[in-house]
Amino acid sequence: MRDARKLESRDSALPWIYRVATNHCLNLRRNAARHGEEALPEFDMASPALPDAFDDRQLAQRVLERFDTQTQAVAIGVFVDGMEHEEVAQALGISRRTVARKLQRFLGNARKYVTRSAP
Repeated sequence: MRDARKLESRDSALPWIYRVATNHCLNLRRNAARHGEEALPEFDMASPALPDAFDDRQLAQRVLERFDTQTQAVAIGVFVDGMEHEEVAQALGISRRTVARKLQRFLGNARKYVTRSAP
């Protein structure tokens, strides 16, 4: 918290909290993968609906891991959190155009990866 004065405004505090939380979670995932730890929570595989959901979740994780941290945060903000491009841009401290470019690149490369990975 080098510039605590910047957080006095409610408009700047929420994006900062979001950015810190997102980066922390992405760092945890990356560190778990580096150390060979299980990054996904344990599921009761006895439930018939969970194997498909588990496979989808693993695929999503493999796709995300192919991208840099900022692109991961953009994709999660838009596709998981349902944020608008402008909200993601403000939360991450980047331009709306950068968000759009990163999403376009993410979608194109993610589609290629999923298509190649399909059985």
